[in-house]
Amino acid sequence: REELIGSRDSVNQSQTSLHATADYNLSPLEKRFLLLVERGDIASVKRLLDEHKGHPETLNVNCVDPLNRSALIAAIENENIDLIRLLLEYEIKVKDSLLHAIKEEYVEAVEILLEWEERIHVSGQPYSWEAVDRSVSNFTPDITPLILAAHMNNYEILKILLDRGASLPMPHDVRCGCDECVVSSEQDSLRHSQSRINAYR
Repeated sequence: REELIGSRDSVNQSQTSLHATADYNLSPLEKRFLLLVERGDIASVKRLLDEHKGHPETLNVNCVDPLNRSALIAAIENENIDLIRLLLEYEIKVKDSLLHAIKEEYVEAVEILLEWEERIHVSGQPYSWEAVDRSVSNFTPDITPLILAAHMNNYEILKILLDRGASLPMPHDVRCGCDECVVSSEQDSLRHSQSRINAYR
């Protein structure tokens, strides 16, 4: 559990994108599904999920709206804890929902998503927020749950994460010449500098 919150070493950049592709069009049923989620109509959402369970070709529970928000992220933004639990029961992919919950400072959702992650995580594999395709993510790879909670200055969430063994990696010296820093700087010097700033903030 010590590695659950703070680790970034297991990020797999070749991980298949969990987001919908740019040319993917929502079906009328998926549009209705996302609308019901946005409205917080739990009974209707459950009915739809039950009717189409096991048939992702008709209703993809992981579909996203034009703003790239999944049903789970919409439920987090609307602070609908019962809907969050329902979507997790139907095994929606959580992706970087934990980071969104921290950004929204929704403590109850943070606790539920951490418990869910602990149950589903396979040792040696990247965590859900690490496996997201960064080209379509709202968060850069250096943003861990603990760093984001610190940026939000939310003591309650920080305590939850620290109690679960979260830790921050020691930032490298500004003139560090190790292989990791050299490669990172050569690939994207702006992102490399931003990751340093985020760590020291």
